Amino acid sequence: MATVAMALLAASVALGYFTIAIVVAPRIRMPTASPRLMLTIRGAAIAFFLGCGMTHVHILVHTLGVGTPQPVEAHEFVFHGFQAIGAWLFIAGAILRLELHIVPSPTRLQLQATVDEQRRLVDEAQSLAGQDELTGLARRWRFEEELAQQAALSRRHDVSSALVLIDVDGLKHFNDTFGHPAGDRVLMHVADAIRAQLRATDIAARIGGDEFALLLPATDSGQAQAVAQRLIASLQTTPLDERLPTSVSAGIAEIRRGTMPPDVIALADGALYAAKRAGGNCCVVSRPVPGAHDA
Repeated sequence: MATVAMALLAASVALGYFTIAIVVAPRIRMPTASPRLMLTIRGAAIAFFLGCGMTHVHILVHTLGVGTPQPVEAHEFVFHGFQAIGAWLFIAGAILRLELHIVPSPTRLQLQATVDEQRRLVDEAQSLAGQDELTGLARRWRFEEELAQQAALSRRHDVSSALVLIDVDGLKHFNDTFGHPAGDRVLMHVADAIRAQLRATDIAARIGGDEFALLLPATDSGQAQAVAQRLIASLQTTPLDERLPTSVSAGIAEIRRGTMPPDVIALADGALYAAKRAGGNCCVVSRPVPGAHDA
């Protein structure tokens, strides 16, 4: 009886190792390995498990009395029993991994597609969270983050940047006369005109109902004034339509070393109100904070 049990265990372990060598080892995959290295790894795995299987065939042969019979001891049952359990658990796990990873099932493909779609939606939501729904420009919070970064860069590297605050002239009149949809068209038209003036490094944001902001890195107040003037001219030469002439006013402040974001906004806001008082459709450059550049 002991001999039969031992023979069954040895046969089971041998069969397990042969199954691993024939079915599992040739399908081992390592995405980062070269084809030559992959061939070497598979060949080594096949040889190893075939050797293990042949060892247990040898044990089986001796257990059945072919050659020199060997008495069966208790520790051999335990040893080969654990080997059999381990071999077949390895096979089960390997086949499951092959099913899920090496030869994906339709269910897994569908699951992966769902995960990819969810990731895409999350990325899109994160991107849209920083965009104004109407104009597609950045939101106020993103503009404030960028302004803080530019102010920090100016302090660290002594490089001037510029802030341009832009206000649509007479938007309330548009809304009262033609309705809010017409006012929204005006805002989108202004946003498109602003976008046409941007460099890749510039940031444009809608920071209020009819107020926009331009953040121009590595730009002085004179260069920013030229940008604002081009914007104003473009709105005059390409009106939305004859019933909706559009103009804007702009206030410009330079972000210099030692100037804090609230100070820059206050300077640009003051210049914007000066442009409004001058009748609109123009830009005004603010005076820098005394001593800011040397702070």
